[in-house]
Amino acid sequence: MTKKATVVVVGILLLIFGGFVIVANLASPQKLQPLKPLRAQPAAPPKPQTTISPQPQANKASQAEKQWRSDLGQAQSLLDQLTADVSGYDWPTAQTHFTEFAGKTQHLPAPQLNHPDISPIMQDFFALYKIQLARALNEQNQQQARFSINQLFAIIGEQRARFSSRAVPLEFQRLRFLLREVEIWSAAGDTEVLNMRKVALGEAWKDIRPVIAARRSGTEQANHFDQLIEKLSAVSLPAELSALLPEFSQEMDKMNNLFQRQPRASGSPSNSARALEDD
Repeated sequence: MTKKATVVVVGILLLIFGGFVIVANLASPQKLQPLKPLRAQPAAPPKPQTTISPQPQANKASQAEKQWRSDLGQAQSLLDQLTADVSGYDWPTAQTHFTEFAGKTQHLPAPQLNHPDISPIMQDFFALYKIQLARALNEQNQQQARFSINQLFAIIGEQRARFSSRAVPLEFQRLRFLLREVEIWSAAGDTEVLNMRKVALGEAWKDIRPVIAARRSGTEQANHFDQLIEKLSAVSLPAELSALLPEFSQEMDKMNNLFQRQPRASGSPSNSARALEDD
């Protein structure tokens, strides 16, 4: 064998040996480095949650109704003063009282889930008659002013009765309204409307009479009012009717007192009698 062939054979053998060494290294298992255990991080303490207790809705509603009762009561008192102002042709004072009245009735109870019995139509009429009263005062129209005042008084009385803790009958508010209607239309000389109101007044009295008679000392006052209703049905002259109106007014005041809170007995924390129509 020549020298050149010998070198080739040796080179081939070296290549084969190197290949075996490489394959042996690849096939041998590699040592894995042990993993260091992870240290558990301490959990942060939970932050205390602050809660705000909502104000009970019942308390808010009762406070709102109490304020409404107060405003409605003052509004009716202002209407009474307006009636006296208009009857005496005291227009500047009437304007002052109307401004106060408008302020007290700026935020009236609104129909909602808490007060489903409040009529939105009546509130629309209230807004209408308030405008008519303002115009009548500006024009110094006594007849129209008295008519508007009575309508407003009736609407407020109806709402006030619904919020009253004494549950004043709505029929009693209507009785007062119709009595004033009789006075207004008698002064206007409108016989047709006057007779219609006289009939309505008698029917309204039939509705409220059992309630009045059932109150303490109510039977006597009911009998007196019966006599006045009979006299009213019989009169035809304006002068005769005008003579009856003061008696009607006195009896209405007496019947209204039937719904007042009774004074506390002596020795109780408070024995002062408060004649209030509402709390």
